[in-house]
Amino acid sequence: MRALGTIALSTALLVAGDGFAADKKLHDRLTRLKSVPGADHRVIVDTRDRPWRAVGRLNRRTGGHCTATVIAPKLVLTAAHCLWNKRTRKYLPAVSLHFVAGWQKGEYLFHSKAAQVHTDPDYDPAKPTAIASFARDWALVRLVDDPSPVTGVVEPRALTGSEYDKKGATAGPFVQAGYSADKRHVLTAHNGCPIWGRVRGLTLALHGCDALPGDSGSPILKREADGRYRLVALHVGYAYDANRKRGQGLAVPAGSFPTSVP
Repeated sequence: MRALGTIALSTALLVAGDGFAADKKLHDRLTRLKSVPGADHRVIVDTRDRPWRAVGRLNRRTGGHCTATVIAPKLVLTAAHCLWNKRTRKYLPAVSLHFVAGWQKGEYLFHSKAAQVHTDPDYDPAKPTAIASFARDWALVRLVDDPSPVTGVVEPRALTGSEYDKKGATAGPFVQAGYSADKRHVLTAHNGCPIWGRVRGLTLALHGCDALPGDSGSPILKREADGRYRLVALHVGYAYDANRKRGQGLAVPAGSFPTSVP
């Protein structure tokens, strides 16, 4: 593997993962259109435990949800395309967003309305499936109330080149956790998934974690030597080959987005 782990992206179809469909169709998409077809590696995790309690649903008044993570006091990280209203062609106002941490079948640990939204000024929400857009598809949402005394925080940390997995690896040291649309009332995690490297010329990574709509904005974590988890990438979409028979995840690496807002 090259020191920087750069990879040429040769897929034909890019998908921003916030569109919901029937649960069976979503599950079929996961088990057939992925880097390792035929398996669903997700397991339900206990949202009362760390670090899972810092991961929550970002619910939209217009319907649907994405996943978001508490990365600092009053601050959660998610995908920018989750905040775009296709009908009005504008970002949803902060008052339309509601963060619920530790959601588990109707129970939760914390909730707060949003107070402020900050996105990359160079992200083009009108072109969410443009490869350059994926690389800037992040958003910081400041909350009215502070979840961190209850949830803790998952601090972002940029990976070094040597920490990426070899291309084609089916397992790795990472874990992705989110509220998938086919299991939207429980938090699931894919433990041991790979991040293969960065797309050549872009601040964008390829990964093999199981993710579906609803998982947009979900964290990819790595457990450090001190036992704490750090957020190393943000899942934002999927890339499929020309025949839609093989897929790989797209993620914005930590270090490509700020960890505070003005």
